[in-house]
Amino acid sequence: MVLRKKSIEIRNLSLEYHEFIRSRKTPWGKISPFLALRDISLSIMEGENVALLGRNGAGKSTLLRCISGLIRPSSGGITTRGRVILLAGVDPGFIPDLTGRQNVIELGRAYGVDTLEIDSFVNSIEDFALLGDGFDRRFGGYSTGMRGKLGFGFITALNPDILLIDETLGVGDREFRLRAQERLRDFISKSGTVIISTHSLGLAKELCPRGVLLDYGGVEIDDDIETVIGRYSEITS
Repeated sequence: MVLRKKSIEIRNLSLEYHEFIRSRKTPWGKISPFLALRDISLSIMEGENVALLGRNGAGKSTLLRCISGLIRPSSGGITTRGRVILLAGVDPGFIPDLTGRQNVIELGRAYGVDTLEIDSFVNSIEDFALLGDGFDRRFGGYSTGMRGKLGFGFITALNPDILLIDETLGVGDREFRLRAQERLRDFISKSGTVIISTHSLGLAKELCPRGVLLDYGGVEIDDDIETVIGRYSEITS
């Protein structure tokens, strides 16, 4: 029997924001604390696919940003094993004055793509994005749709140990979105550990055996996906 290791361990994680509030009683304003995440403890094993559910404002995006290292928690700790990629939007840091191809090459190196693999990496993105001659044009002149296609193709060509997805992406026309869904499924299957924050219950059931429901910044339930979806439906009905 092979014992799996913990890929993500979250211990008593809390995050407090400070909001500036102005009212009639305090016309000059005051700083008010807001607890965005409260005492979250979770362990996620290598190879697990976990759906992160919750209403808007429940803390899903904030939690993923904490796991990715973009936000430092107020208290508690997070331990991750391996390379973490947060898929939230479709701009991994493209430079406007470079062409699409140049951006993919330079950012690919920055994201750790091996020199021997960079050509196949670039070709896979070019074949997927279908930008034609646009791939060798200046990125700053791209339309929103072209930027989304290139960004989505780039991110899903990476090979992370831990993949964090903050909602699915809806760029491009219908045909492209269908191809993007297939590529996203393949991307998830080759990634080690996956957490998906989504409002799509169908996607959650399809891809994730386990679910975690956040509510008011805390874990409401952590169980099999059917049980978690049932509870989610209760609190949102």
